[in-house]
Amino acid sequence: MNLDEEKVSAQNNFNRLVAEIPVRLSEREDRFASMIERTKTNPAKKLESLYSFMTELYEFVSKYTPCKKGCSGCCHYSVTVSKVEIVHIEKNAKIKRNRSISPRQDFHGLQCPFLKQGVCSIYEARPFVCRKHVALTSTNTWCSPDISNNETFPLLHFSGINDAFEHIRSESASFEVYDIRQIFGHAAPNE
Repeated sequence: MNLDEEKVSAQNNFNRLVAEIPVRLSEREDRFASMIERTKTNPAKKLESLYSFMTELYEFVSKYTPCKKGCSGCCHYSVTVSKVEIVHIEKNAKIKRNRSISPRQDFHGLQCPFLKQGVCSIYEARPFVCRKHVALTSTNTWCSPDISNNETFPLLHFSGINDAFEHIRSESASFEVYDIRQIFGHAAPNE
């Protein structure tokens, strides 16, 4: 499929997704941020609630995307994490962060430290940015970090989950963001 056809395909997938999303799911997403704000619990539990809802939401989205287990182009992009997410990964993946934070750099093209044999080894505990990232193209060709920034395709934006996440970050004083490699280290070559 050439570039123009791929752009048309991605736009068609986007349009179908928007038209076919169940009303109850769309309405729940619209209200999700206000529900999170009203919930009387700690930010860690709110993050778990958000991740649980995102699993349900993106199960529907999966019908319109080539993203699947073993597709790992996006695991070579910058992966931002905040304090509340770092704690979530440590607790749920039973992995400790490095003693010191590595310097900032451009990590685009470098493998995530949790990518093992083409699969995310912390999938259930993966960060927000990984959970919300999907391609709407017909294949994952354009996800390759070598060409991923060369073209623009339609992107999903769920304001309810984004607002809920920002509320959780604010409530947990997770203002600073890092790349996951700064916190947990770099992947070993050929993993």
